[in-house]
Amino acid sequence: MNRTLLSNLTTGVLVLCALVVTGAVVRREFFPPRGAGPDMSTRKVSNWAALTSAGQWLGDRNAPVRIVEFSDFQCPFCAKTHPVVEAVRRRHPGRVAVLYRHFPLDEIHPYARQAAVASECAAAQGRFDEYSTALFAQQDSIGVKPWTAFAAQAGVGDSAAFGRCVTGGATLANVERDARLGRETRVEVTPTLVINGTLRPGGLTEAELERLVSEAAAGGS
Repeated sequence: MNRTLLSNLTTGVLVLCALVVTGAVVRREFFPPRGAGPDMSTRKVSNWAALTSAGQWLGDRNAPVRIVEFSDFQCPFCAKTHPVVEAVRRRHPGRVAVLYRHFPLDEIHPYARQAAVASECAAAQGRFDEYSTALFAQQDSIGVKPWTAFAAQAGVGDSAAFGRCVTGGATLANVERDARLGRETRVEVTPTLVINGTLRPGGLTEAELERLVSEAAAGGS
């Protein structure tokens, strides 16, 4: 066997190996094994009382329909769902309340936890709703724009106290409490909504949420 033939055979083997490896990677990425993805099924939770025990309430916490929203300020799907939930809540004052719970996905959203801390500092001055709306509306500025700039837009009155709160990390315990509860509830994706005890992973359209609210108000699931 001459040197040229040997070289060609070696090259052919290397190309074949590369194709096999590439094919395996493509199959793994686009055709993951069954059971590898998150659980997207609708299910009842067993810890509804714990889920509604603390957090940032938007609306009347004694409303007949209560929605616990596990969310991440850097999650693009959460940014799309936030105005949907807000629109439905505002359309039904006294009937629908939302309890925001932090579930930062630290592995892929490096500033989500810090954003959650800052939102809790805004909540200490009664501006959580406005601050969270500002974060979602300017999601591409998270990690670039100072937290105090979001606070100014949200109408946080005492900027000095807000700055001390953010750097002091006093509200981190609230964020960790929510994230821990999310894990205990087997939340796997953001956003996840729990409507009167029924967990529904993923985003919803306004029409879908309206239907679910009507069902929950009627005592359905």
